[in-house]
Amino acid sequence: MNTTLTQTPLDVIANVSRIVTKVVDRIAGDRVEVPLMVAAACVEGLKLHGIQSQIMYGRAAWTEVLENQSVLWAGCWGGNIHFWVATQFGEVVDLNASVAHHKIGHTSPDLKPRYSPPMLWSTEVPRFYRYQPEGVAELELTDQRDLDHFELVLKEVREKCLPDLLKGESEPFPNEPILCPGRKLLDDNQGTFRHFDRALSVYGIPDFPEELFREETTH
Repeated sequence: MNTTLTQTPLDVIANVSRIVTKVVDRIAGDRVEVPLMVAAACVEGLKLHGIQSQIMYGRAAWTEVLENQSVLWAGCWGGNIHFWVATQFGEVVDLNASVAHHKIGHTSPDLKPRYSPPMLWSTEVPRFYRYQPEGVAELELTDQRDLDHFELVLKEVREKCLPDLLKGESEPFPNEPILCPGRKLLDDNQGTFRHFDRALSVYGIPDFPEELFREETTH
């Protein structure tokens, strides 16, 4: 474990977020469907850089912007759980937030989201995310296809998430919005966060329905 740092260095964030998101998207098809695999790959990538982390599970919510520019809360609660990573520095790491709109919500399948919040890697969690951890998770795969995919993901993460490879990287961050420590926000080349933020500025962030996080969760 690295005891000299107080937060994950930006070059490590760039390396791990880029490799994990690209590899899982390529091998699994769309990482929005395999959040636990994403979190496990992120933990592995950080370990290779000497940073301790663990997979968290629980309720989570985030605001999404619909095609008509209105804003609502989406996420995992009730019978659904979400997975993210907690680092030794107290950072919340969610590499699936920016692609959450790829998945149609269970409760409102007729609503079509257009923008999600950025990937998150920070101790400071803005108001458009909500996380309620319930415990530490471990990846236990039983489906052979998932096992094969995860082995391929781990193999590539172990090859590419290494300190020696950080120097001279030409593509440091993934081309997706990401919120890093110190409120450093990096947008993609489509200005996705700018559009997301504009909608929040116009419509505001809806009051969060706290009762959603008070429901009994069944696993």
